[in-house]
Order: sequence, then structure tokens, then C-alpha cells
Amino acid sequence: MSKRRSRKQGNPAPPPPPPSPAAPGLAPERRSVFLLWLLAALLTLWSFGFTTMMGSDLWWHLASGRWIWENRTLNFKDPWSFTRFGQAWAHHEWFSGVMFHAWSRLFGMTTLVWWKWMVLVAAFMVLFLTLRRLQGCLLAAYLGTLLAVAVGAPFFDMRPQLYTVLGFTVLLRLALLPSRLRWLLPVVLFLWVNLHAGFFFGLATLTLIFVLARLFGEAPRNTLPLWIGCVVACLANPGGPEALTYPLHYLGNAPSAILHIGEWTPPWIAGGIRSPLFFPAVGVFALAVAATFVLRLERVHPRLTYTSLALGLVTLAMALKSRRFIPLFGITQSLLLVPVLGALGGRLARRFAARFAPLGRPLRFVLPALAIAWGVWRLAPYPLSGNAFLYLTSQDSFPVEAMNVAEANQLSGHAFAYYNWGGYVNLRTNGRLQVFVDGREDTVFTESVYRRYMRVLGMVKGWEDVIRDSGADYFLWPARQPAQIESLRRSGDWQTLYADRVAAILVRKGRFAGKTLLPSPDSPWRELTLGWSALGAKNLRQAEEHFRRALEKMPNLRAACEWLADTQAKDARLAEAEATLDRCQKSFPEPERRSELVRLFRSRTGAMP
Repeated sequence: MSKRRSRKQGNPAPPPPPPSPAAPGLAPERRSVFLLWLLAALLTLWSFGFTTMMGSDLWWHLASGRWIWENRTLNFKDPWSFTRFGQAWAHHEWFSGVMFHAWSRLFGMTTLVWWKWMVLVAAFMVLFLTLRRLQGCLLAAYLGTLLAVAVGAPFFDMRPQLYTVLGFTVLLRLALLPSRLRWLLPVVLFLWVNLHAGFFFGLATLTLIFVLARLFGEAPRNTLPLWIGCVVACLANPGGPEALTYPLHYLGNAPSAILHIGEWTPPWIAGGIRSPLFFPAVGVFALAVAATFVLRLERVHPRLTYTSLALGLVTLAMALKSRRFIPLFGITQSLLLVPVLGALGGRLARRFAARFAPLGRPLRFVLPALAIAWGVWRLAPYPLSGNAFLYLTSQDSFPVEAMNVAEANQLSGHAFAYYNWGGYVNLRTNGRLQVFVDGREDTVFTESVYRRYMRVLGMVKGWEDVIRDSGADYFLWPARQPAQIESLRRSGDWQTLYADRVAAILVRKGRFAGKTLLPSPDSPWRELTLGWSALGAKNLRQAEEHFRRALEKMPNLRAACEWLADTQAKDARLAEAEATLDRCQKSFPEPERRSELVRLFRSRTGAMP
């Protein structure tokens, strides 16, 4: 008996972690109420999956998945550019490309919208369930998740970074709170390291959580082996240890030209994606920190409080340095906010129960029912199908018809293309047109290549020499930036091969001599282009016919719908033009866009707004 007692005293086991704190004054929710809140969260989170942006990275990820599929290799050499052709490509997100390609082959490219919705909803449903375990109040968990997804929503593009959002919330659930599934952490990191470079932040977060758990005496016995297993899992990628060291070169690397891309810049600098709720969320986080200590919540569970505070401060610092980390801050700030909301909600609940006891039980069903109704209302205007693909990727802002023409004429050679279009050219031509640079940034391209491109973009002195010395045969550029196009035309070294209202293809003089440009096959994009040509020739009736035919072939083609309305407005049929814009809104609601077009139409006719 004494031997047993001395053994226990010599090797004491860590105390079991305390149960998740529940909101004071709130009784446990019924299963039916929980299911209602679950449905409310699902619908509301889905409604935040309709961010429209020029998703330039999606295209080269699709192209990379196809390339891996066709070549059956993980030995990555650049296949698409003429500046780095055959050079090493640090393709950390290779598995994302394979999944994109496989999904597209099985279900069609436009159904990738369902991939986005599924990953996004899964990530924040995990967060919702984590916050519920963390605090116990379903309303507080719902509100915290709502703020988190709203803060990050402008950044939720159809690209592999969504895997980091999902991986991060899963990691928090497995590592932050007691879980029998904690052994899955190495599996999560193994998948994550091959899906997106954000795994590095996941590993750093896991390290922070484990260290603080150790300091507070709540670390399970298998913590160190589990952490080592996670590190080993991160080495299981085509790049090996390089994948772990790659993210470190961004730290303090402010002179890098690549870090001046819009999404890498601080949130207060003009340009790039904006999150209107980011700075208000910073204020909410500061209030939550103050309230945590005023209400003495750190005494309930100090490890969780200080871990949540540390994660919030770290991700805030990251977001202030680069706006691309704002979604991570949106997630971590909820870890402190929800306990505060739950504590305040508990006090209100006690007062309410004392005065209006008969209403307490019905109210538990009313609140999630209202949240469900709100989620349905937010979802109702949007297409819940592949028809959303064009809008979520802004596909009509890419050179779709220009590439149709390039394919019809089997154009090949070197193309100095607009940076955001490089990946689209890769996908459409499969390397037949090799680009100067594309969205793969420093995983392929050097600082020198990117800086030379920036000289052309900014028309810095000598930019024409950059294009000439590059050896490019073609110049693919947006029509909305005509200065470079017109300057090259005037030089006499370039001539227009193809042009529409989205893109122009210039060809080096003599490169296409003696050849006739073949038209692209019949498609809604060709009808759209013919409509633009007719409109340019002031043939309104013919333009209207082409736009209508484009919509017959592709009813959700936004550009055709809006240009049809523009044609009607130019024909002094303002009421009909506004009715057409209403039809455009039924395909995908963009009220600000509609209002801007209506103001334009009315300004032409002198009509009062």
C-alpha cells in the first residue's frame, strides 16, 4: 500500500481539464433547440459564400491539377512561362490543384461553387460547435461565429486558402478543448501541408496552445509525442523541410516586390481586398479583452482565456501587417468574445426569468427560428447552383473570347500577359502560349521578373524596352487600361490582332503576316463580342439581337444582360433598360452595380435621379 502511494507521489498525473464553462443562469438547451441553432448557423454561414472577386489564382490551380494528372509526377518544373520555363517550382499546394481538377472532371467546372460553399460552411460550423463547447450558450456561439465569418467574408475566394480556414478551425477544436480525437492532429497537418502553405501558421498555433497548456498544468501526457508527430507530418510533402522554412522568408521581408501585391499589404493602404468590419472587429476585440477581466472570466478557466488572448493578439498583428490574415483574426477574436457574450447573456437571462418566467421556454425556440428566417432571407436572392460560378470568379472580366480566338487559330509563342490573367492563359492554352509572369509569385518567379512586370504595369520609363527585350510575340492586356496598348500601337512595332471590350491581343509586327484570323466557334461569348462591335458601329438593333442571343445561350451572362440594358438606354428606352437591369439582378443581386448603371443611363438622357 505504501509503495503504491509513494509511486503516485513521485510521478503525479496532471489534473484533468475542467469542463467547459457554461453561461451562468442558462439551463442546458434541449436537443431540438440545438438542432434549430445548427440549421440557423448552416444557412447563415452559407449566405456569406457569395463574395464576388476576380479570382485569378483558381485558373492556374486548375491548370496545375491537370498538369499533375497528365504527367503523373510531383517533380515540379515550370511548364507555362517563358521567363522561368523548366526551372524549379515550389508547388506547396499541389494537392489542391489535383482536387480542383478531379472535381471539375467529375462534376463540371462551374460546380466548384459547391466546393467553396462546402469548405466555407464546414469551417465555420466547426467554429460554431467549438464556441458552443467553450461557453455553453448557443446564442453567444452563433453571434461570435457570425462576426467571425462576416469579418473574413471579403477574402473567401475559390482558392486553396479556404483549406487554411478549415484546418485552423479544426485544429482549434482538437487542440484547444479536450477531445478524444486529438490523435487526428497529425492527419490534419499532413493534409494541410499539401493543400495550402497556411499549415505553418497551424503548426505555430498548435505549439502555442501546447506550451500554454503545459504552463497551466493542463497538458495531456501525450502532448510532446503528438507535437512531434505533427512536425513529422508537415515534412511529408514534395518539398520536404523546405515547406517549413519557406514561410519564414516573408518575415521582415518588406523590400520584396511580391509583398506589395494588394492582398499582402496592410489593411489601411488603398487597393486590394477590403473588410469593412475589420476595424470595428478590432474595437470589439479590445472591449472583449477589457470585459473578460472586469467580469473576472479569466478565473473560470485561465488557460483558455490566456490562450485565446494570445491567439487574438498574434493574428491581429499578422492582419495589421498583411490584410490576407484578417479571416484568421476574425476567427480568434471570437474565442474571447463569446465567453463575454455568454456571461452577459446569463445575467440578462436570470433577470428575464425572474420577471417573465412563462416566456422563457418559447423564447428558446423563437430566437433560432428568427435566425433561420434571416438566413433563408439572405440566401433567397442568390443562385444556389453552378450559375453562381461566373459571378463568384468574375469570369466575364477575364479574356474568355480572346482565348477562344487564340484556340481557334492555335496561337503559340511568348505572351506578355496581364498578371491576373496569366493563370487563365495557362489553363486555356496549356503552355502553348507561355506567359511572362502569373499568380504563382515567388514559388516560381524571381524578384527581377516581377519588378520588370511592375515597370510595364506602372509605365515606368523604359517599360517598352522590358517588353521588347523579353522576346514576347504577343501582348495580352485589359481594354480598361488602354495606355500601354495605344503606346505600343503607335510605336509601329506592334499591331492589333484581336480586340474587344475586355482584352486586346497585340502581335509583334511580322509575326502573323500573311495569315487570316479565324473566328471563334459559335458561343455566348462570341455573340457578346459581336454585340459590342455592333454597338461600336452605332447599330443598336443589331447589337440588341446579339446580346439577346448571348442570353439565350447563357441566361446568367452578366455582361450580355447589362450591355443589353445599355443598348436600350441608348435607344431612349429607359424604362425597358431598367427592367432589363432588374432581370440581371434576378440572376445575381448586385444592388450597387444596378444603381450605378441606372445613374449612368439617366445622366445621358438628362432624366432626374
